[in-house]
Amino acid sequence: MKTSTPFLIAALLAILACLTTARPAIAQNEPRPNVLVIFADDLGYGDIGVHGGKEVPTPNIDALAASGVRCTSGYVSCPYCSPSRAGFLTGRYQTRFGHEFNPHVGDENTLGLPLDQRTIADRFRAAGYSTGLVGKWHQGFNAAHHPQSRGFDDFFGFLVGGHNYVLHKDAEPKFGSAGSQNLIYRGREVQKLDGYLTDLFTDEAIAFIDRQPGRPWFLYLAYNAVHTPLENLKKYGDRVPASVTDPQRRGYLSLLIGLDDSIGRLTAHLKQTSRDKDTLVFFLSDNGGSGRKPYLAYNTAINTPLRGDKGQTLEGGIRVPFFVSWPGHLKAGKTYDQPVIALDILPTASAAARIEADKGLDGVNLLPQLTGQSSAPPHESLFWRFGPQRAVRRGNWKLVDWRDFTEKKNSGWQLYDLSKDIGEEHDMASSQSQLVAELSKSWAEWDAKNIGPIWHGSATEDPTAPATPSKK
Repeated sequence: MKTSTPFLIAALLAILACLTTARPAIAQNEPRPNVLVIFADDLGYGDIGVHGGKEVPTPNIDALAASGVRCTSGYVSCPYCSPSRAGFLTGRYQTRFGHEFNPHVGDENTLGLPLDQRTIADRFRAAGYSTGLVGKWHQGFNAAHHPQSRGFDDFFGFLVGGHNYVLHKDAEPKFGSAGSQNLIYRGREVQKLDGYLTDLFTDEAIAFIDRQPGRPWFLYLAYNAVHTPLENLKKYGDRVPASVTDPQRRGYLSLLIGLDDSIGRLTAHLKQTSRDKDTLVFFLSDNGGSGRKPYLAYNTAINTPLRGDKGQTLEGGIRVPFFVSWPGHLKAGKTYDQPVIALDILPTASAAARIEADKGLDGVNLLPQLTGQSSAPPHESLFWRFGPQRAVRRGNWKLVDWRDFTEKKNSGWQLYDLSKDIGEEHDMASSQSQLVAELSKSWAEWDAKNIGPIWHGSATEDPTAPATPSKK
């Protein structure tokens, strides 16, 4: 049977179109990009300008969002500090390996990211990258769990959950598993420092970048701003409007101004040194803002238009600012609305750096979606477990069982259509019983692949935690 010439031409054009569409985001002959992952800590979703925040301007954070793709349904894998970071670092749901709560109480040899888990820094260092961590670690504090035992060549920061901002080199360092004071390390050595921690972290990040001529680098810049303590440094506090009279809120906003200034200083340095176009940047918060007094390091953060706060599987606890910038590879000023999660950072960055990722990851490579090469959703469903709290998102539907900390009880399954009800105000569980059954079954099937927590949390998020002994 003869094939007509027009048919052959059409077929060839179709194949060529497919090849063009399937072109990778980075060509094999291009230099491998640097990778910069910036975490804020307990940042309120509604406190930044790009999300409608108006009390103080955040021009540098907003400019970073505008320089690439803003993921409007960007999530973290837990509404709490350390488990969320464990998910990002491994590309796996942290409940797969029992890292469900903050590692504060227990045997320090087991507290922290389990030693059998391979980190993003392990992978990038093995691939020839220089690797650095500046800022908050919160993945264990003994020698085996130290960042330089987990893939990071360089470390400058603190090991636990919180730290004071205004440092004095003559102050006595104080250690606490939840928070330390004046206890900053360079590598494994304690430093005696004067200065403001957000500024010092930015200085160190720039210095790390400048030490890498001719070699690609991976930097995890983990600010503790805007986590408590709400220390109001004068040069930032003076820029908080006088109309804000609550001292705690003023402290929070001064931390946010300092964070925004640092983001501006960092991005300006990348441009000035012509590194901006060969650096893939991710920006996100480790969880939602802590806006529910007096729980979980309350910092006055506002998560509007989302409902809920840090520590809850409502949107306000798990949906976060989430931006990806890579000039020349990702178009500026774009939004991406399909659900993505911090677990995706590892496989996405690995794909950009041409590092083979494990098949056992829960995260996926987002480059096809972010570049517009694929219109398929990157995930069929996303899942959460945090103590007794549960959630699953599939498409626009969110099934959630969240905890009221004051009442010390769970809501039971509630169902929301996030395309119409981002504030989770209208529970549709009673009218969509079949969908509730389907989603709850999918959650149970996912959870069957998890393990139990390997240490307890506080009584607020972990009702099974042993009672704290009363003080005499």
